[in-house]
Amino acid sequence: MREKKWYISLKCKGSNAYHHDGQRLNLTEKAVNIGESADCDVRYENGDFRPEYYATIVRNEDGRSWRIIQRSPHAGVSIDGKGPIGYACPLDDGDIISFEGQDMALQFNSHHDDKYCEKDKRRSNMHAWIAAAAAVVTLFAVLLYLQFRQGPISEQEVASLEESIYRIKVDSVVQVLTTDGQEKQLRPAMVPNDGAPSGTAFLTTDSLLVTARHCVEYWLGTALDLTTRVSRLDDDDIVKWAIETETFNQTHENDSTMRLKVYFSVYDCIGEKKYAFCSTDSMVHINTAHDGIFMLADFDEQYYWRSIRPYFVERKMELGDILWINGIADRGKVRLATDEEIAKLHNGSQLMICGYPMTGIADDHLTCTGGIIRRKVNHEAENLFFEGNINHGYSGGPVFIKTGNGIAAAGVVSRVDSVSSGLFKWAVPVSQIHHTQGGPSHE
Repeated sequence: MREKKWYISLKCKGSNAYHHDGQRLNLTEKAVNIGESADCDVRYENGDFRPEYYATIVRNEDGRSWRIIQRSPHAGVSIDGKGPIGYACPLDDGDIISFEGQDMALQFNSHHDDKYCEKDKRRSNMHAWIAAAAAVVTLFAVLLYLQFRQGPISEQEVASLEESIYRIKVDSVVQVLTTDGQEKQLRPAMVPNDGAPSGTAFLTTDSLLVTARHCVEYWLGTALDLTTRVSRLDDDDIVKWAIETETFNQTHENDSTMRLKVYFSVYDCIGEKKYAFCSTDSMVHINTAHDGIFMLADFDEQYYWRSIRPYFVERKMELGDILWINGIADRGKVRLATDEEIAKLHNGSQLMICGYPMTGIADDHLTCTGGIIRRKVNHEAENLFFEGNINHGYSGGPVFIKTGNGIAAAGVVSRVDSVSSGLFKWAVPVSQIHHTQGGPSHE
């Protein structure tokens, strides 16, 4: 018998562009984000502010009760028609949650495991049949693709590209304030300790140095508690710097801007420094289309946090986690796959992923490992969803595919899917480079 747990569900009261009246949206024991942007667990219709997060439902310390935290200064949260609630409010079974400017409301319910299973026994059985049928269909699809897929990429094919695959490491971070074109350093430069982030980068035939954005702006990959009290963070905590920087830029509408400048180096496969860059260099192109800007429930004052946020709804994820630098004097050997080559990928397509795993023993050693696509990719794909034996340090590394013209990098390693205990991984397709102004042309 499985362990009894407390869950919550949300039921729509009214309709909007995404949900219909009476629809059950969630059955979860985890925090639930409510708002207008695509990476919210519950979505409302788009408004004047995007991305916008209205509120987050979180579990209390007792493990069986819940509270709702308001996260938007623009839309008040009401419970049973009474509000706005301020920063936080406890939730009781049956409460109706509504938001300023929205017609649809949500009915909150709390369930205990055995009560829920008894109540929804028939629904659970139906889900079991659906899961079994889906497994059969998936097995048939995999067997069908097996006869059409290309063979695995050999290590010999990748060996000639190794001199164009590098280790990347952050050297220091500086917080600066720019006013009327004049730059002022606010704090002494932060030098990361021995646990400094380390990742992978690669040089293309178009003289682009490509990596994952979070390898440089490494605070973007931090899992931050939305109820964080900023005052409790250490003054030399890079996350606190990032929160203060984003808060300044969100709350000041003048000519002053704050930013974090990151200095980082790139090393070749024998550990010698090859290049050195600064993240604010005009040659650095960063795709910020998928940044999430969150308002933290600090309870003392408003703080804002910027992150590249994955969200797990039917195994989908938005990733703007890619960075590339052009104008490099050298030309690499890694060719970027074209959109047409990426579009031909399918479930079962063979991959080769290369990077510098952080093993603690041989961080400078380039390693390549096989992988397999687990989601069909097309021109509209936001990401590549694959399975492979990789770990920390592979971030920013190339995901190679076999094409009619040899092998090419189809994606850049980004995140691990924590929902599946790290079984599945995500990569940003290089089509984000092709489709961004200033990126290389692949006709």
